[in-house]
Amino acid sequence: MRPTPPTLFHNAHVHTLNPARPDARWFTVVGKRFSRIGSGDPPRALRTVDLAGKTVLPGFVDSHIHFFQTGIDHLHIDLSEARCLGDVEERLTAGAPRGRRTWVFANRFEEDRLTDVESLTRLHLDRLFPDRPMWVNRIDYHSAVANTAALKRLDIPSGLFGVVRDRDGTPNGILRSAAYIYAKSQINRRYSQETTERAIHTAVAACLPKGITAIHALEGGEVFGHQSVHAVLAKTASLPLDVTLFLQEKDVLLTSRLGFEHLGGCILVDGSIGSYTAALDAHYEGRPGVLGVLYERTRSLSGFVHKAHRAGIQLAFHAIGPRAIEMILDAYEKALTQTPRFDHRHRIEHFELARDDQIARAAELGLIASMQPAFEHFWGGPSGMYASRLGDRWRTSNRLRTILDAGLRIAGGSDANVTPPDPLLGIHAAVNHPNPDEGVTPQEALRMFTLDAAIAAFNERRHGSIEAGKDASFVVLAEDPLGIPTHRIKDIRVCSTWSRGRCVWTARGTPLTP
Repeated sequence: MRPTPPTLFHNAHVHTLNPARPDARWFTVVGKRFSRIGSGDPPRALRTVDLAGKTVLPGFVDSHIHFFQTGIDHLHIDLSEARCLGDVEERLTAGAPRGRRTWVFANRFEEDRLTDVESLTRLHLDRLFPDRPMWVNRIDYHSAVANTAALKRLDIPSGLFGVVRDRDGTPNGILRSAAYIYAKSQINRRYSQETTERAIHTAVAACLPKGITAIHALEGGEVFGHQSVHAVLAKTASLPLDVTLFLQEKDVLLTSRLGFEHLGGCILVDGSIGSYTAALDAHYEGRPGVLGVLYERTRSLSGFVHKAHRAGIQLAFHAIGPRAIEMILDAYEKALTQTPRFDHRHRIEHFELARDDQIARAAELGLIASMQPAFEHFWGGPSGMYASRLGDRWRTSNRLRTILDAGLRIAGGSDANVTPPDPLLGIHAAVNHPNPDEGVTPQEALRMFTLDAAIAAFNERRHGSIEAGKDASFVVLAEDPLGIPTHRIKDIRVCSTWSRGRCVWTARGTPLTP
């Protein structure tokens, strides 16, 4: 069998993310892997690709994506651009599928963007769909609005915490915390096999144009259901993405028996800031006595963490508010004290409102912060959603600079479909943080979505940098994010995306050869 001839990619500005050779002008690919990287005269090759002076980076890694849900949401009605109740009603009416009994699903709803109504309720939805069940998911996936027909079908147990009620005690359709989790688990079981397969392909189509070649897919659990796990596993080998699956499951024996090495992601310790369910240590702005919700109990969480840690599994937990962060830090510290383990790489997802002492503890414990800088782009600053919920405490959200300076590693992600899977937007947001004291350099932000994200799932031997022997996964950009004015980073055009030596996406009109 003849050896595969190398392909030479040349005339490029290559940022390798390899500290030993940070920049290059050319590289060769043999089969699915990088072979040689250099800056002088390139070697001769039968097959060449002239990159016309464009910038090449390692393929981006999204370290926190609900992959199946991202695909599902692209199949449903998108309310992200709705600015008033009329917009909501127009989009819902126009996008509703045919069929008198067919559910109407919508997502990415954000009440803070509406100018004429404080909150959407079942009464608004009942006027549009008096007989058909309707489910509108808030953008953060910690609350939703259901109409009367949907509430009847969901049959939420009486007294379950999180059912928001009118003054007369009647449910107004808004579901949070335990009620939301109960209802969402039922919603997830309603997807057909055809819809499931379409969702996977749609999620891939959302990632490739953004230069994403690897993902940490957070699947399963109470909120997202096990259908997503089976769907992703069935397609993983054939996808043009490197998929690391984080199973959102608390059954350690099952996890180990099935061979999963990564457990967690959105195993929720608390909720979200937007839904008033992140566990704060002081009340929400304008809501005395409201401190958010802790979904875990100290004893059970600690026991679960220790059991999984002892089994050699990498753990990741959703913790946003300082009370939730404190709880998971205590659990990690106890497990590591009882069963010391080198290079465990346990993670905290989001880590949005960490205090100074908690950042220092996380660094001492050797944890990884898996964060979503684009949250600041959408909700940060003095007039954003964070400020409306937290007041002046908006300045303490997503403290990227402080976290890096403390010695913690940050893995960058999107939390898609909460925000779009778009690493360049994440890099842009990290650099242009609304609180200038917490901004990072473009180089540091780039590491979050490449090498450090790969390290955050034990994948640095496969990808994360352009080095000989690693998967030839890379992205070609029209401009250099390390060389242009920082306010333009989010507008850089992706020219092509390559996964394991193969071009899997190219922008229209982008030549790949001379």
